[in-house]
Amino acid sequence: MDPEDDQEIIDSIVNALESDEERSFSPSQTRSDSNRTYSPQIKRQQQTQYTIKKIQSPIIGFKLDCWAIQPFSLDDDQYLDGDLVLKCKDQTNSRKIQGLFEKGNDEQRDFIFQKLLPGIVTLANDIFGNYVVQRILEQGNQQQKELIFEHLSQQILVLSYNTYGCRVAQKLLEISYNTQKFEQIFKVISTQVRNLVIDTNGNHVIQKIAELLKSQKSDWLIEGVLGQIQKLSNDSHGCRLIQQILEISSISQLNDIYKELLSIQEELCLSQYGNYIIQILLLRGPIDVIYKIQNGIIKNLEKLSCDKFGSNVVDKSVNISIYMRKEILKVFIHNMNIFYKLSNNCYGNYVIQNFCKQLEYNQLLKLSYDSSQFNTQFGQHVYQTLQKLKN
Repeated sequence: MDPEDDQEIIDSIVNALESDEERSFSPSQTRSDSNRTYSPQIKRQQQTQYTIKKIQSPIIGFKLDCWAIQPFSLDDDQYLDGDLVLKCKDQTNSRKIQGLFEKGNDEQRDFIFQKLLPGIVTLANDIFGNYVVQRILEQGNQQQKELIFEHLSQQILVLSYNTYGCRVAQKLLEISYNTQKFEQIFKVISTQVRNLVIDTNGNHVIQKIAELLKSQKSDWLIEGVLGQIQKLSNDSHGCRLIQQILEISSISQLNDIYKELLSIQEELCLSQYGNYIIQILLLRGPIDVIYKIQNGIIKNLEKLSCDKFGSNVVDKSVNISIYMRKEILKVFIHNMNIFYKLSNNCYGNYVIQNFCKQLEYNQLLKLSYDSSQFNTQFGQHVYQTLQKLKN
């Protein structure tokens, strides 16, 4: 390569490094000052701090000292200077501080902890800071955990209602379980259980307590959901909470819960989340409750079978109960129009196919059907299934 050409390359590198012009852009940014868009994520990325490191030019035959931007290393003590609480609110810095606390020696850990402790409540409620607090709770020494507990236990309800704080609240419960500290937190949370169970974030905290206590005691939780089951059953987290109650409580404790669930049985069958509650009752409920649900399914067979979620309930009842198979067969024999209607429905055809597969051969022969009535693509699926089962 000609020395003059090399010199031009060197000059261009130096000019580029010394230029104030932005050299990298986010997809959300443009070069036009009048047409820029920003997001919190972009702003956080722009706050990342850097050191300046001297490097040697890789061009053969020339030595060039130029400046390159390098991120802070976890081993760089200077990185711990400044406002560490503020740094933890940045995604990249939060991860680095977590890594340093995890891999650092006792002196480094204690240094980080002392700088973060005054702002520990703020960090617990922060989108990125909460992960740092959780890491310290997991890997800090006993004294550090107790100091964090002392600061955060007074704010446990605030944490429980916060999107990010509820994660720290769950970690506090997990770490303190089987200690006096857990009882202290539990006592405070119990005063707000009716509000927490219907709160998007608080619900997770209640689920964590139920998971830890298991079958030890659930009266407090039952009292928290009574009168609110209809609202809870239409939410994914609320539905899961009701399922936990049904799993961890004794039948004698659940009498009031059963009454409330049965009063809205049809609504639950047609609900995106509530149908799972009905399925659990069919599997684990007491005989009298199962019988009432089964009768409700038979009474509303057509409506449930033609519904996206209700069809799941019918399928479950058919799969686990000989009684249901016999009763539904009676319905079809008495009125084959219902059989044809379900066969030609986008959801009902699956119910019919599953139902036919569960029947014994002599039961299947009792279905006298007209092949011309299967006049949709869904109906044809049913007809083909019937032919395979009979042959």
